[in-house]
Amino acid sequence: MQDYLKIVEQINQAFEQFTAIVQREVAEAKQLEHFHLTPQQEFIMYYIVRNEPVTARQIALYLDVSMSAVSHVMPKLEEQKMIVRWTNPENKREALIRLGERGLEYSALLHRIDELLVRDYYSKVSMDDLEAVHSTLQKLVKISKMQAKKQEEL
Repeated sequence: MQDYLKIVEQINQAFEQFTAIVQREVAEAKQLEHFHLTPQQEFIMYYIVRNEPVTARQIALYLDVSMSAVSHVMPKLEEQKMIVRWTNPENKREALIRLGERGLEYSALLHRIDELLVRDYYSKVSMDDLEAVHSTLQKLVKISKMQAKKQEEL
């Protein structure tokens, strides 16, 4: 157990250092603050950016939160022009969600940040190393989902 705690602490420290470097050296990262999004809103926007058009149900399933939690956030994002909602022509009881005017700006900024991070940092690491990080994170997500499912069954 101690070995795990030690490596987790080292991972946390490295992540914090990398985040601080990105915040300091990548000017575009600072621009994200201008969108005034809460962490929950950011997660929702990341999902919409990658998967639009989406439904609130898809967002709730992906983030493993209640529909009411997602529904609570949608009006605020709509008010900020981050998203637009319209009735699904195939299911009139369902709204489809797409990026709004500011959401498109947000998406473009995220893309620029990713390009800068790849150019300045990630491309300096082997693809095998990056794939190992991705694989490990995927395993942790899978374990977390299995643990949550077990808790629900109790």
